[in-house]
Parts: sequence; C-alpha cells; structure tokens
Amino acid sequence: MHNLLPQLILTAVLSFHFSHGAFAAAPSRPNILFIVADDMGYADCGVHGSKDIPTPNIDSIAKAGVRFTDGYVTGPVCSPTRAALMTARYQHRDGVPDWVKKGSEKGLNPGVPTIADYLRQAGYRTALIGKWHLGEKEPFHPLNRGFDEFFGLLGGGRIYYQGLIERNGGGTDEYARLRRGREPVNEDEYVTTAFGREAVQFIERQQASRQPFFLFLSFTCPHTPLMAPKGGAANFASITDPQRRTYAAMMAAMDDAIGRVLAAVRKSGIQDNTLICFISDNGGPITRNSPNGSTNTPLRGGKGETWEGGIRVPFLMSWPGRLPAGGVYRNPVSQMDLAATALALAGTKADPKWPIDGVNLMPFLTGGNGGNPHEALCWAYENAGAIRQGEWKLVPVAKGAKAMKTGLYDLSKDISESHDLSATKPELVEQLKERWVAWMKDVSGEAAGDRTAIPGAGGKGDAE
Repeated sequence: MHNLLPQLILTAVLSFHFSHGAFAAAPSRPNILFIVADDMGYADCGVHGSKDIPTPNIDSIAKAGVRFTDGYVTGPVCSPTRAALMTARYQHRDGVPDWVKKGSEKGLNPGVPTIADYLRQAGYRTALIGKWHLGEKEPFHPLNRGFDEFFGLLGGGRIYYQGLIERNGGGTDEYARLRRGREPVNEDEYVTTAFGREAVQFIERQQASRQPFFLFLSFTCPHTPLMAPKGGAANFASITDPQRRTYAAMMAAMDDAIGRVLAAVRKSGIQDNTLICFISDNGGPITRNSPNGSTNTPLRGGKGETWEGGIRVPFLMSWPGRLPAGGVYRNPVSQMDLAATALALAGTKADPKWPIDGVNLMPFLTGGNGGNPHEALCWAYENAGAIRQGEWKLVPVAKGAKAMKTGLYDLSKDISESHDLSATKPELVEQLKERWVAWMKDVSGEAAGDRTAIPGAGGKGDAE
C-alpha cells in the first residue's frame, strides 16, 4: 500500500484530466530531448531534497511533468546505461556489459539499431551533443549509429577546459578530443557550457523546419576530473568540503546549461510538442570509481554497485499538455523505457530481429494502465547482481574470495537496504534467484551457473 496509494492518486488525476478534455490530442511525431548527467548523485537536485546545490532548471522538468521516484538505470557505470538507452535493450545483449575502455576495439554491437536509427528512418533530424562512450572505432561512431550531427567526445571523460586531455604524465588522449562530426575541434569554453551552447544552436536551426528532432544531450558533468568553471566555486563558499564545493559549482554550470536549452525550446514555441527526459547515467561515486563529492542519501552504495545508490537515479519527464505538472510516479521504471516511449510516440516499431526490453510509459502515465511497467528488473555487473520484483529486491554482497551472502530487502519500508529479510522468506529468495538466473541466460546466452555474479552463488569480487 506504501507505493499503491500515490500511484492511484496519479492515475486518478490523469484520468480526470483526460476524461474532461484538458489534454490536447497527441501531436504527431513530437520532438524528443534526452538529457543525461554523468555520475550525478541521487540526492543532488532540489526535487530530491538537496539544500546546498540549487538546481532550478533540472527541478523545473519535474515541476512541469513527472518525477519517477523509482527510476533505474540498467548498469551502475557509464557505457552499459548508455547502450540500453540507445537500444531499449539490456546492454548484455549487445556487447556492453561494462564501460568501454580507452583504445578498445569493442563497442555497442553495430548490427543492433539505435533509437537514432529508428527515429531518423521515421523522419527525424538526429543529433548527439556530448559524451558517447559506446566505442571509439569507426564502426561505432555516432554518425554510423543513426545520428545526423555529432559534437562531443567518443570516449568517457575529459578535462573541462582543454581540447585534449593528458594522462600519466603526458601524451594526447584521442578519445577525449572534441569533434564536430569526425573532425577534431578546439574549444576554449568550459565544456559543459559548450555542450549547452551547441544544443541551443541545434534547436534554433530546427525552429524554421517542420522536421521533428531527436537531441541526445549527454553531459560529462559532474564526472571527474573535478574542475569548476572559472570563479564558480566562489559561489559555494559556504560548503566547507573543497571537493563538494567544486562538485556544486560543476552541477550549477550544468543546471545553467540545461536552463538555456529549456529556454530555447520555449522560445522556439515547441514546448507543447517536445518530450523532455532527464536522468543520470548511474549513481554518484561515493567510495570507489573516483569519488566526486556527490551524495546518494538515503540510498545505500554508489557507482559500480548494484545497491540502490548505484542504479536508482534522478529520473524526470515533461511534456506540457500531455503529462500533468508536478506528477509523481512510484512504480519501477528503467531508462530503456525512455527509448521505447520515444519510438512509440514517433509511430515506429522496433525491428523484430532485435526485440526490445523497454516499455512505452505513456499508457501508465495517462491513466490507461495502472499496473507495473515491468514484472521485474534485473542487474548484473562484475561480481554483483540484483533483481527487483515489486517491492522486493535481492542483492548479493561479495566479500573478496568469500562466498556471496544474499540480502533480501523490502524497498517500500527500507529504501536504504539496511534490514536483510532473507532468513525470514527463504522461498521468495529462491524464487528471485531462479528468475535472475533465467534472465541472465536470456540476455547473455551464457550458462548463468558458470558466472560469479549470480545472487547467492559463490564467487570472487568486491561489491563494497
């Protein structure tokens, strides 16, 4: 009942509005804008309770639309989440179970269509601005993956004020070089600001055209290296922790850039025909994977882990006239659903050769479907796995070479995953294990019993 009542309220509100004609008929082929932050903490926006970092523009997306309290990503690190967002499929199906490392010959399976492929075929102008991180080599290049335009970097990170990044005492890191299309470019502006500038210019170019667009605005912020815009940290002098202070300034720069993009949408007069979605690619790194000063309170864990702090993220969606302002949705959803929703709104279907795992969320948000979009959501990363079914979540805890200890949590009462109930519900534990194993076999084609990431199985690893 903890989650059911708010869902019934949202459904009732939406049903009332639709039954009274308050929402216009669905426009054909709306513009689609995806905005993705990089390593942002769950608690680091105003709508999630942040007091020291103001995020008025990010918050405005929630106030104008729907906030998903239980919004998840399919991977606790960068590349897997981006792969599933691009395909509406679990990343394990398409060769991206982990982040794509610098210089790797691997990337997102070139055969699987991306959302950009589908939308371009449906008549959309498609653009990627910012971070790609799904393969550096030519077969994986964004211009070969459905995007008409690209301004950003092929790799996973870069410093914020230079065209090139130097690591290990020197040397040019090509995967961090900014490119326009395939051509390297120099950029003097703070890179977060530059990505916002390019997004605004893309929207302005589309204003005169009746062609709908898909814009994937993929920030590197607030991923390390920690580097505030010039003078930005001084605005947060009240924050005593220097790391948190720099992080706050970086977040403020991203929020400002998002504000300029949202203003461009309004100025172009297309706000009522534009679906805007905002997520972080994973939880904030708080103990490993280069901590950046973020916080995931009240969630346990962070980036690289299958605790809630690694996979539950800020997850917002707005579409004036089609979604209610200030709505709250409490059933579990995934970033794969954003891609599936966009495809449905564009009137296109996924190739049956590449069936999708994402679900069109509109029927659940417009009062037509009061059920759960997913019977269960599953995760597998390194030596950790997890499954959520309804309010129940099963998580293994790996301790070095010791056998994994399974933990069962009721998220309706224990969002912080503090009280292990596995001993009191052994039948449910076994049921969830079996479901996870079946999922793992499905998405990977491997005999799940041979993997160390099975909940409750023995194996090596360090999930903490």
